[in-house]
Amino acid sequence: MSPRPAQPPEQAEAKKFAIIQATLDAIVAKGPAAVRLGDVAKAVGMSIGTVQYYFESRDELLAQSFSFHTATVLLHLEEMAKPGADLRRSSARSRLDNAFAAVHGVGMHEQRSRIWIELVTAARTDDGLQNCVDAVFAGWRKLFRTIVDYGLERYEFSLFDLTAAEVVDTFIAIIDGFDLATVAGHGPQPETMTRILSETADRLLDG
Repeated sequence: MSPRPAQPPEQAEAKKFAIIQATLDAIVAKGPAAVRLGDVAKAVGMSIGTVQYYFESRDELLAQSFSFHTATVLLHLEEMAKPGADLRRSSARSRLDNAFAAVHGVGMHEQRSRIWIELVTAARTDDGLQNCVDAVFAGWRKLFRTIVDYGLERYEFSLFDLTAAEVVDTFIAIIDGFDLATVAGHGPQPETMTRILSETADRLLDG
């Protein structure tokens, strides 16, 4: 492939971003197996050659799109984990409830849920994508474990039959259940998701 004329870095990044967004939209609409370079090129108004200039193959495009989505989700989780300007006035329970309320807004829930299911499925045969899956789980665990440990240290929370790690994994399992239900067209409303997570915390943590 002949080299293309040099272009400003921000222009190149904008084109790559547009291609990745179109690929993620295609994954949501019909799954990764049906994604074609020609369809993506048409969606962004570029030639197939331009798409291949940035992503040499369909597999590379899918892998980078999943990786980009993973990084976006992790960025949301890092923002959710921030305790606020005055940590001394931020109770563990308020931080936990705020995190629960923000779950629906992580990467637009319906799109995130569909991409997550496709990512987990594709990761079964791709070590690189499995790393993305592992990173997302680690991000959710870090978010909730930080808050739970903070509550335990301040004696706001007490553990019953489960360990702190098991409590955190219970929260994540419920969120995964919401994602699956959403993909199946039976997802709960955001306020219902928040209430279920909050009531689960009531039963698992003596707040």
